[in-house]
Amino acid sequence: MKKILLLALLLIGTSWLAQAQKVNEKVKIEHNGTWYAGTILKVNDAEKQYFVKYDEWDDGWNEWVTVERLKDFGKEESNAPLTKFKVGDKVEVEYGMIPEPATIIEVGDNKYQIEYEKKSFGTKWVTEKQIKKL
Repeated sequence: MKKILLLALLLIGTSWLAQAQKVNEKVKIEHNGTWYAGTILKVNDAEKQYFVKYDEWDDGWNEWVTVERLKDFGKEESNAPLTKFKVGDKVEVEYGMIPEPATIIEVGDNKYQIEYEKKSFGTKWVTEKQIKKL
């Protein structure tokens, strides 16, 4: 039994070391269900946390996160937006509290400009989690 417990503790410790990241490393950070480009500013080994900065966000958004909210460690920054929708996709977005058909007309940094089928509703910028694929 002691050997199994020792092995489990060893594996947990090894897992943490494999995921440990470095200051100034580029990562993707999950915030409210969406992934954003960012940078690790500080590492707290004792608490297994990272102090991160979101690229293009004010420093007031910097925060401590766990490894579960990080991915793409050390990968070079891509110019492609983090998106699962593309221009021309037919989607559904709430207007008030009613889902309405719309089309993606522009993709920005973690946001989408949509145009409702009912032209009187106009266009607006929405996040990925506000969109349903038709």
